Amino acid sequence: MRKSATGILASAVIIGFFLSVTADRVRAVSPDPSPSFLVAVFPLEDLRPSGDTEGLGEVLAAGITDGLNGAPGVRVVERQRLKALMDEIGLSMTGAVDERTALRVGKLLGANHLILGSFMKFRSQVRVNARVVRTETGEITGTAKVTGSFEKIFELEERLVSEILSAGLKRD
Repeated sequence: MRKSATGILASAVIIGFFLSVTADRVRAVSPDPSPSFLVAVFPLEDLRPSGDTEGLGEVLAAGITDGLNGAPGVRVVERQRLKALMDEIGLSMTGAVDERTALRVGKLLGANHLILGSFMKFRSQVRVNARVVRTETGEITGTAKVTGSFEKIFELEERLVSEILSAGLKRD
């Protein structure tokens, strides 16, 4: 009787060990099903429209979307999904979207944060501003800005993404 109780106990310990090792491996391999941030990036508003900057707000938004998409813990709403919803409610992707409307669209998309912003070209310089807004409350959780030569707009865009990640997307 004593031998069978010892054998059962030893078997239980071994099975428990293998189950815990297997569970740890599953946790290590399984992706996090709910990243902290689901972000919708809106076209940036052109504060001083000109022929040089036509369509640039959409181009910058696409670049910011691509830059954020690979960041750990961040998922980004597909631009086509955002465009389809904006078209459906009669908004343009190229014009300025007021913050209240953006919050409404963000909530409909299930995003918990929005990236809103603007840019302005003056002579050969450009400044790009972005703000991270919590969809639930409308609170600005961070801002980022870059200034530089208009000819280096894509380098500025990459710097802006880095600043958004470090200053704007913070854990609650």
